[in-house]
Amino acid sequence: MENLDLRSTANLLNKTFKPKTLVSVEYLEWQYHENPFGPACVGYLLEKNEQLSNYALIPKIFKNHLGEKVTLGIGVDLAVSPDSRGKGLFRKTVENSYKAGIDGNLDGILGVANSQSSPRMIEAMGWKKLPAIDFRLLKLSKSRTHMKTLRFEFNQVEQLTKEGVLDFKASTPSSGFSPIWNKELLKWRLSRPGADYYLHVSESALLISTKISISGLKIAILLKTLPLNTVHTPIEIAPLASSIARYHKTPFVTYWGKNESFQMAGIKVPRKFQPSPLDLVVYFFDSDHNFELNEFELLDFDAF
Repeated sequence: MENLDLRSTANLLNKTFKPKTLVSVEYLEWQYHENPFGPACVGYLLEKNEQLSNYALIPKIFKNHLGEKVTLGIGVDLAVSPDSRGKGLFRKTVENSYKAGIDGNLDGILGVANSQSSPRMIEAMGWKKLPAIDFRLLKLSKSRTHMKTLRFEFNQVEQLTKEGVLDFKASTPSSGFSPIWNKELLKWRLSRPGADYYLHVSESALLISTKISISGLKIAILLKTLPLNTVHTPIEIAPLASSIARYHKTPFVTYWGKNESFQMAGIKVPRKFQPSPLDLVVYFFDSDHNFELNEFELLDFDAF
């Protein structure tokens, strides 16, 4: 990555996606350089010092019920300049990311793709599609669990650590692979520039949420669920979701993900009604792995 100017990357991403909030060099420094699991491995193409394409792999470690670990790059920021499309740059960029990933000691790539790019990954490049993850409107219960809620600010990290707020338990999956989380990774993930996160703490769980507004309608989004006690699982989510709804002053708490430590009761939203349905696709560099994903949530990649 020594030859990659993050200013050029930011310019490419802003030109390609035209986001409401522009991608900043500060954000890319955080995403690409500060991850405790290692720097991003990036596939890209340049022409006369202008970056034409980009695919970044953010290292993430997964562990299964047998104790085996794999390090996958979470694929983010896949972009080809609008001025350079139709020239085969999509495939070349992804292939360049393979070399970057191998050089960075990754085992493969886990992609979170939209309905446009996933068929190209699967049909043209030999990736494997994983089972779809449900998007739910969580069920709320009349009874609420008492929870301490605070809006996250990075200067609170040391105090939160002393208070034991970040003392979640690493659960062992019954089968398949789950992402490894620890305090350092959580601190880094919550320090994303421009993000707005809320920590909800009960006797049984640490939950992380954010909120959005669509046409004036407030919606709470549950991003991550971490058990504080792995003995009494699965934990019923409804009383916890009710407390989150009350805090955010909305009857709507949504969740995209899977986590066997929690009972995620709620209404499954059909894909045709989802604004941007997501597919999970995986590619291993060396051989065909029988990779089953047991846990994955919105905070495990860069959606929020």
